[in-house]
Amino acid sequence: MANYIWQLGIDWNAIETEGMDWNMTEPAEVSYLRGGLVGEDDKALPGTSPVQSGDTIIFRIFDVSSSGVVRQVASIDSFFIRTQAAVKDQGFANPLSDQRPAIASLDESTPQSSLLGPAYCSWASQEVTVEALPEGVPVGRFLLTVQVKARGTDGVVRLFSHDPEMVVGPNG
Repeated sequence: MANYIWQLGIDWNAIETEGMDWNMTEPAEVSYLRGGLVGEDDKALPGTSPVQSGDTIIFRIFDVSSSGVVRQVASIDSFFIRTQAAVKDQGFANPLSDQRPAIASLDESTPQSSLLGPAYCSWASQEVTVEALPEGVPVGRFLLTVQVKARGTDGVVRLFSHDPEMVVGPNG
């Protein structure tokens, strides 16, 4: 079993575009959340690298704002992983043990680096486990939409979203 970190980067200066609110019920302004998967050796992996049942993922959110040398993100108000099957006729749509893992800690140590560049601070989620696929299903492909609601140092709340693909199984 392997351990992964899915690094996510909030750039407070990112453009907001038309999207959907947290519950996917009403239009809202949403900014792109950058991301990348890191393996146990701290090396970047393709977003579609296969993971296995029992593997763990920690989602780590970085403030990588392109504003200069000033921290822009004060807190992470909520974190949600929306899952769906990525191929037709794949009935199993959630390979994760928790779609709303708690944000476990804030790291304000400096300097911080991420796949996305220098960071001012970061937050880590509680660990999420990749669950077993149903009997007779060797490989599954899933679309994970990671959504973060962040509060800026100015008190403004914004939504950020990232849409990667995840492969569960031995042959991807």
